[in-house]
Amino acid sequence: MKKGILGFLLILQGMVSMAAENKTKLIVGITVSNFYPEWVTIYKNDLAEGGLKRICGQGREMMADYRYLYSQTGVDQATIYTGLLPSEHGVIAHDWYDRLRGKRQNNVISDNCLMLGEDGVKGLSPEGLQALTLGCAMKMNNVFSKVYSVAVNGEEAVLSGGSCANMAIWLSEESGKWISSDYYADSLPGWLQAYNAKMESDFFIRRGWMALGDEDGNATSLRLKNKIGLGNNFYYDLAQAKRKFDTYRILKATPYANTLVTDLALELLKTEQLGHDNDADLLALNFSCLDYMNRDYGVYSREFQDVVMRLDRDVEKLLNELDSRVGKGNYTVFLTFSEARELLPEELAKMRLTSGYFSIFKAVALLKSFLNLVYGEGEWILDYDAEQIYLDRQLIEQKKISLKEMQDKIADFMIEFEGVGHVLTAYSLTHNASSAGKEVLFQNAFSQKRSGDILYSLVPTWIPTLKEREDNYARYSKRNRVPLYLYGAGVPQDLPQECQMTALLPMLCRILEVPVPYTAGK
Repeated sequence: MKKGILGFLLILQGMVSMAAENKTKLIVGITVSNFYPEWVTIYKNDLAEGGLKRICGQGREMMADYRYLYSQTGVDQATIYTGLLPSEHGVIAHDWYDRLRGKRQNNVISDNCLMLGEDGVKGLSPEGLQALTLGCAMKMNNVFSKVYSVAVNGEEAVLSGGSCANMAIWLSEESGKWISSDYYADSLPGWLQAYNAKMESDFFIRRGWMALGDEDGNATSLRLKNKIGLGNNFYYDLAQAKRKFDTYRILKATPYANTLVTDLALELLKTEQLGHDNDADLLALNFSCLDYMNRDYGVYSREFQDVVMRLDRDVEKLLNELDSRVGKGNYTVFLTFSEARELLPEELAKMRLTSGYFSIFKAVALLKSFLNLVYGEGEWILDYDAEQIYLDRQLIEQKKISLKEMQDKIADFMIEFEGVGHVLTAYSLTHNASSAGKEVLFQNAFSQKRSGDILYSLVPTWIPTLKEREDNYARYSKRNRVPLYLYGAGVPQDLPQECQMTALLPMLCRILEVPVPYTAGK
């Protein structure tokens, strides 16, 4: 009898051990902005077995749909980590016009916080995020869970970490050091201050950016050849650019930005002991592909090929460290893309597709003249950005003009522009809800309090330009379907081939065995 009981207990202990082994100790989120997802296939023969190919080949692949029209920095991160659409989590763009305060509001800059690492500068916070995140779900289930987020851009770090993060960390364009906000702590942790003292940013600036295969050669010779037009590859003198522009922002336009994120992630794993106990932790990492200069190169350029190769090396380094510190089978990785890259009009023209660049600056100039002719002189437009136009509702009311009528007239005017595909008004989105066709994509991106009076979208082959600079492109994408990969511990085998991006958070909560936040999964 005793032997039977002992045998049963041993079997039970083995089952408990197996369950503990299969349950993840660490979620690592990898989001890559401005990436052209086809690169994974285009360069698959050049990728290392232990990097992107490992996640994409051994993980579960799905096609995820954001289900809204366009994205800017931070919007996709908010959707990924809340499991909600912009209409629900409130982060509809990089900026929006705040009617109550009468000024433009950034999605993370806060009047209530100060930077840690930059004295006297306004800090960043997730106050504009109107929902709980994955980190909140983990903390609500276990107060000992740790939540950290890292990015070169503050918006990405703050919105992926959410309101419950131990700390969101991003790169300072002024100092080249890693900084944060007093929203999270009173001061930077000692390990981060010591890490900043190494000034890794200066190391990469002194090196300059050349193709990975040229790094073992003579950089001086390569630089001189490129200056006189004899180089077969590229070399960018980052030290010279740093002297000229006096900012570390230039690093964001190189693949070194991803290496900086990776190296800090490895330091975080070591110093904060992430994934070292049974209290599951979260590490949200945000990589990018040349950031604000992503549209200055064609998708098949040598520069982008180098970005992909170096990103692959960084991912391999990260996975090797996770294997060593956390252990294979003890962590879960998800990989997906934000602001996914699209083909440029020049590239589409080679395929004989009609395409071009749309200038909202010129369109609004004509629109203002039209409104002055119809309604009389007045500053009818308060602001415009991110395919939205904000009207001066107070002036419209004073003039006793129908707001709906003016919105309709503007919609009729805007749709006449070449490149504009759809135009909807705030009134129609508020009063005539529809779940069909293009309208649902507008609705999912529409906030009654934060969105404009007019929302428009361009046809897929047209690219928007910035209103401040006619020779540049707006930094947002209309591509809403992207690959999503889940790799590692606890990944279910019954995942669908296609899903909405809002389904990712419930999937991760299932892996973690924690309840989905009450605000998510709508």
